Formats: sequence, structure tokens, C-alpha cells
Amino acid sequence: MRLNVIQLMSPLHGEEKVKESLAETYTLFNENFEVTYFDYGEINDKFANKSKDLTLVWIMTGGTEEKFKNIFDYLPKPVILLAEDINNSLAASLEIMSFVKEYKKEKVYLLYNDKDQVLNKIKRLSRITKTLSKVAISNIGSIGGPSLWLISSAVDYEKVKRYWGLNIVDITMEELYKALESSQGDYDGYFDKALKRVEPEERDLVNSHRVYNALKSLTEKYRLNALTLKCFDLLMKYGITGCPALSRLTDEGIIAGCEGDLPSTFSMYISYLLTGEIPFMANPSSVDVKKNTIIFAHCTVPTKAVKNYILRSHFESGMGVGIRGEFEKGRVTILKFGGGDLSKVSFAKGKIVDNPESEFRCRTQIEVYLEKDVEDFLSGTLGNHQVIIPGDHTESIKDLIAIKGLNVKL
Repeated sequence: MRLNVIQLMSPLHGEEKVKESLAETYTLFNENFEVTYFDYGEINDKFANKSKDLTLVWIMTGGTEEKFKNIFDYLPKPVILLAEDINNSLAASLEIMSFVKEYKKEKVYLLYNDKDQVLNKIKRLSRITKTLSKVAISNIGSIGGPSLWLISSAVDYEKVKRYWGLNIVDITMEELYKALESSQGDYDGYFDKALKRVEPEERDLVNSHRVYNALKSLTEKYRLNALTLKCFDLLMKYGITGCPALSRLTDEGIIAGCEGDLPSTFSMYISYLLTGEIPFMANPSSVDVKKNTIIFAHCTVPTKAVKNYILRSHFESGMGVGIRGEFEKGRVTILKFGGGDLSKVSFAKGKIVDNPESEFRCRTQIEVYLEKDVEDFLSGTLGNHQVIIPGDHTESIKDLIAIKGLNVKL
């Protein structure tokens, strides 16, 4: 893990004396990161080419405010400051932080406190930096556009591009149909790991494999990192579900969302980059206020996200192939981005307590106990679909919110 550290100190303190007083921080850097140190005089217009990795401005002493002001324009944004509890570092850091926020109107993030907490925060911030850099060069395919019922999930491509750097590629259903009809190759047995197959017949699996091949060809053609499919159009035209294909693509690291839902697919993609965990996109289907639980359900799930699965038909139509997965019980984070530029976010942490099996909901079902009031959660959600991520990742999400200045929906 690489790290850039800009060292700012006042000459009044004496360089050797300052470095000796901060030996513990040097040890923390050198033992945990591949560090490149920069001095004040090295920060100029050429520095931008070296600052793709996480960059900290280390306020080593007081009396560094003017130096910071002089190099501000060359720093990556938002600015991340590291303060110490000696050498008047914290006081200088607070003055600098106020300057950035009030006079430069930029975001600034201040690191301080004990070394273990600082180390954990630096590691999270490094992952966030890599995530944002990856998002900024990514392509998400919108195949067929959003389903008609996603009336609050419209996305402004240009605003998303300006805010995240992300490129959204429109692909017509007709192009998918053409790729599907020319799809070659026999079913390769990918889903034979299922515990059992209930409704689907062999031809359903063959057809699902053809959808996978068609989507994979579009992924390669448009160099997609993620995609979302208007899958009900495919179902109504051919009687074929996209559920297995979307599951398999996500298993392979090509994040694939349902129903043409771009906000949910983006939520899945950024959560995957940020945490390394495979996400599950689902609808809130049932609420128990007394238990403070929500049942989330959908007809597809990445097979690598569950401990086992069976093959069923699609719930609403009874056609094709759906997947009923069983999740491990344990902590999860629920996440959703929204708004025209995807700058709004809602999140909560909880715990999977059960895997229900109702025949009156989509095939994969999880009951999640929330650590916040379930009614408050529902009142602040962004649209119908939610993204469930294994593990508690709320601290990383909070840091991402601070770095990007996201609008939190409570």
C-alpha cells in the first residue's frame, strides 16, 4: 500500500529535533506503507503527476500555516491533514483546516488521535482513494434503460460524469437481442453446484447461458466494469430470465444489476471496490416493527455471496431460472446511492438473522435486524432496491461521505 507524505515543519524547531520527536509516527509509516516523503520545496506543479496515491500533509509543528497556503493549489483534493499532539501541531492544523473550508471552499479531512486509530483511518482512506480513482475510469453499461416502475431512479449522465468521473454507456435491448440470437456454445454446467433444481428444465439453463454469453460479449465490446439489464423486457420477449447471467457476471467481478437500475448498480459497484465483498441487490419486502427487522428479497443472487443455493423459477412469472440462495447469518451493511448525480447516500448496519422461504416473495430472502429504527430507515431510503454487503463497513462509508461531501439521507 503506497502513501505520499508531505512534511511541513517550522525551521524554528530544528529539523533533526522535530524528526526525533516524531520517531513513532515515522515507524508507523515505514512499517505499514511504501512511503514517499516530500519536503515543502518539492511541492509544485510537477507534484500532481506523483499524487495518484493517498497523500497526507503532515503538520509536524506549528508555524507551518504559511507554507501550507503556498502549496495548497498543488495538493490533491480533498486535503488530508495529519496532526500531532506535540510541537503545536494540532493548533496549526486547525488554523489550516479553517483556511481550507472558509477561504478555499474545499473539503478537508483531519487525522489525529492515537496511532492505532490513525493507522486504521489511513488504510481506509487509501482504499477510498483507490476506489475513487477506479470509479473515475470505469464504464457502467445501461442495457435497455431503467424499468418503467423506477420512477425515482433517474440519473443525469453528465452530472454523474462531473461528480464521479464515471462513464455510463447506453446499450439498446435490440443490440442485446442480436447478441443473444447469435450466441453460441453449450451450457457449461456453471450452476450444477446448486443443491437441487426445482422448476427449471435443462433448456432453461441453456437459454440462461446464452444470455450470459450475450452480456459477456457486450461487456468486452464496451469495456464495461459493471452493467444493469432491463431484464423484464428480455423475459417478456423470449421467456428467458437474466437472473443466472447477472449472478455469474457478479461472481466474476463484473457487477451486474437488475431492472436497469443504475443507482443500485452503482451502489453495488462502489461497495465492491470499497470493501472487496460481493453485494446483493434486493427489495425490502416485509417489515416487522416489533422485531425491528426487514425481509429483503430478489430472484437472483451472486452464488459466491451465499453458502449454498437451489435453482427455482422466476417468482413473478414462473418462467426461466431464478436463484434461491442461503446467506450466512451475521453482520451486514445496507447501502444505497441516489439523486441525479448519485451524490445522495443512505446506509445502515444490521445482522442477518434468518433466511425465510415464503412462496409469495422473490426467491432469495434474508431477514435483517437493523441497528437503527426500522421506520426511520424506511423513511430515508433512496428508491426500492437496496444493496446488502456482508460485514460492518459503516466507518469506510462515513469516510467516503467526508471525502466526497455526500448528502446523507437519514
